[in-house]
Amino acid sequence: MVARQHLALIGAVACTTMCSSGDHMAASGAKVPTPSGIYVLNDPSNEQPASTAYAAGLDTSGGYVRDVTGHAIFVPIAKILPSITTWGQFNWSWGYLDTLVQAALAHQKKFSIELETGYQTGSTYLQSLPAGFAATCGAGCAPLFDVYTTGGAVNRCISAYVLLPWVAKVQQFWGAAATALAAHLQADGAYGSLTLVHVPGLSVYDEEIRLPTGYPRPTSTDTLTCADSRPAYPTVITDADTTRWRSLGYSDTAVVTGFTAVATSFARAFPDRFLGLSLFNPAAIGIDFPNLTADAAGYVASQIVQSVSHVAPGRVQVQADFLDTQAILPEVLSLASQDADSVGWQSNKHGGTGAGCDGGGAGTCGPDGPASPFFRLLQEGAQNRGEYVEIWSADVVRFPLSLDAAKAAGLYPAR
Repeated sequence: MVARQHLALIGAVACTTMCSSGDHMAASGAKVPTPSGIYVLNDPSNEQPASTAYAAGLDTSGGYVRDVTGHAIFVPIAKILPSITTWGQFNWSWGYLDTLVQAALAHQKKFSIELETGYQTGSTYLQSLPAGFAATCGAGCAPLFDVYTTGGAVNRCISAYVLLPWVAKVQQFWGAAATALAAHLQADGAYGSLTLVHVPGLSVYDEEIRLPTGYPRPTSTDTLTCADSRPAYPTVITDADTTRWRSLGYSDTAVVTGFTAVATSFARAFPDRFLGLSLFNPAAIGIDFPNLTADAAGYVASQIVQSVSHVAPGRVQVQADFLDTQAILPEVLSLASQDADSVGWQSNKHGGTGAGCDGGGAGTCGPDGPASPFFRLLQEGAQNRGEYVEIWSADVVRFPLSLDAAKAAGLYPAR
């Protein structure tokens, strides 16, 4: 584990006492609902309309009706802000979000929420930012990276715009988005069912806290072409090399203070709700952040968790999208323990069709039942301090008996 250091924070929200894990209190004194239970994920890709964001038959499946507490709603930013013509004049469009929120409320489910740039598998990366974003924000706000992905049935190279949190206009954008989102949910009467907001603004393409590092990377014999038509090798490596990151203004301090500024905006906009931080597995060589100063693996992520925990004490949840049978990301537990943060998990996803179990790919979590690999996956998260878990809608439909067994065993009780 990396050494702990105290950071100077930007605009920290004051709170005089650390809150217990049962009854959390915001700085305002209002009770904060605890994110707990099993939440179903929508497909967060820009390629998926709201009408088909969940597996067929979800809302009538037994596992959903009996065992699912809430929806984990992922919203690409271009779905709520289609275009920008003048920077700072953000004309929000809430139809996509409202469709997903109302799907939860119609079934008396709670929900969490995440704003993201959207996972891309093809040329839709061109629509992952609001039209006009790059032109009005300026050079260096959201540079394009080619990123190699190795999860699923085949390796892929995606192209993704990455919003840099140390850029003032990017912080302004996320601050405006946080304020507008909170106001809309309040006006729409949905805010009371919200339990958690994943803090956005620092990711390759989704909610995981990381930046492109060139890892994982293709080999010199790889002939794969990326979505933007550049060759995966050596583009994935050169896009994220030290020289480029320095030219973009990267440093450990810049990324931590920049993300802290974004988190502070969300803490203020949602003063009585939990903030979620999703860690990415740094592995032994450290593949979650560029390493310009010989940091220990996981160093930057540890600083971010500490910083946000000081911004919103008693209402931070640390999670990883890595849950499998006998497999968790141990950094979640060690970093959450430093500031008495809550712990959540998300099941892994293989090939877009649901979780894999026992280290396998899609289709390895069955057969359904109380002794199934999928039940053991859920059990693993609960035994490692998880009060909250996000699972894919196809798995909710596929494993109703496993979900029933989890409920019967007292895993992830809704509070």
